[in-house]
Amino acid sequence: MTKTSSIGIIDTAAHTRAVLDLTMRLAEVIFAAGAGAEDATAAMEAITRAYGLKGTEANITHTIINLTHEDPATHESISRSRNVKYRSLNYAKLTATSELIAEILENPMDVADARKQLATIVSAKPQVPMLFRRVGWSLVGAGAAVLIGGGPVVILAAFVAAFIIDLITTMLDNRRVPVFYQTVVGGAIGPILAALVQVIDPSANPSLVVVAAIIMLLAGVTTFGAVHDTLSGFYLTGTARALEAMVITGGLVTGVAGASLMLSRLGLGLRVDSDVALTLANLPLLLVASVVVVIGFGLAVQVPWRAFWVVCLLGAVAEFLYLAGANAGFGLVWSSGAAAVGVGLLAAVAARIVRTPPLVIMVSALVPLVPGLSLFRGLLQVSEGEIEGLLSLLTAGAVAAALAAGAILAQSLVQFVWGPARRLQRRSIGPLMALPIALGRGSGKRI
Repeated sequence: MTKTSSIGIIDTAAHTRAVLDLTMRLAEVIFAAGAGAEDATAAMEAITRAYGLKGTEANITHTIINLTHEDPATHESISRSRNVKYRSLNYAKLTATSELIAEILENPMDVADARKQLATIVSAKPQVPMLFRRVGWSLVGAGAAVLIGGGPVVILAAFVAAFIIDLITTMLDNRRVPVFYQTVVGGAIGPILAALVQVIDPSANPSLVVVAAIIMLLAGVTTFGAVHDTLSGFYLTGTARALEAMVITGGLVTGVAGASLMLSRLGLGLRVDSDVALTLANLPLLLVASVVVVIGFGLAVQVPWRAFWVVCLLGAVAEFLYLAGANAGFGLVWSSGAAAVGVGLLAAVAARIVRTPPLVIMVSALVPLVPGLSLFRGLLQVSEGEIEGLLSLLTAGAVAAALAAGAILAQSLVQFVWGPARRLQRRSIGPLMALPIALGRGSGKRI
């Protein structure tokens, strides 16, 4: 009986589909855990090439991941698409998946084995229990209260407010309530706790509780990804992510303004004053507060344990550079950009020491500099019909862009001077920050 070649064709097609499915799953995990569009796209193209598939095209448009392979012999295409609707920062999962991708690129393993390892990563227990992650967000609120000049009562109220906010917003998220309404509810909690502070301690500044709660809520809505995607050429994705951040912030302002109005009707007037004087007089206290914010954020987003000391150190460095620049008269924007460049350069070295993607280190270290105050003040002033709010909005946007652009510039310089070591990096417009990078111009084994 004569054998045909159909079996070989079927096997080849099955292998192609298996590789595409694995690649899509890997990209989905890192993208949902906090990686940028360029990192996920570069990873997809590299993985398919490692398994011998040429002519593969990968693209990401906001939440849609597309991957297409065209057989060079038959010109037939196989496409895969996934919709990543829900994204949340999970740096432990991002780091573990990034290491698996690096292992595949270095020595491609059997597709079935790779899928098993990925399934183990996805189904693994969280690095820290939910309670400790919630306490982490509370530490972000308490540390932010110290940074803006709050006293003991304000710090305690900010801690409690952040804990309650995360508890309630998590419950709403589990019920698939739109994130806008989640932030409306979360924003309303700050003024309520602030009113209690006003009753308990009339000498305290209750508005600082509101501002601390705002910073805690905005810490997870980083504009870093939006700026990174935009500078990397993913304009639609970057714009959509920036708009998403604005919608969430708008919900936050709605909650704060609505709760403040209700309290005023009850005779508990509360004016949100977010003006904070920057000074080096309390530098040790501010550095400790910035470390507390970074520790809290690290717990909340599950930064790998081995990288905790690095992000804490760089968080203090970022705060010092920012305060030094602001007090030297460089302004908020340039001071933020300089701090981001310094952290970005150090993160490139630290990432190799603790074996963690630079993105994890940079975002965590820059959280104390999130422009939550300016952004909230601007939106609140605009909602009250004050034209000065537009200037505050522009300042907040400029600070956010400076933080992201400065860190990205630093990574670009590092990878230009020390790399790229592989063709993958030359295919990218901007630096890769969520994947292991092989620095040096030799034949590196990692990306």
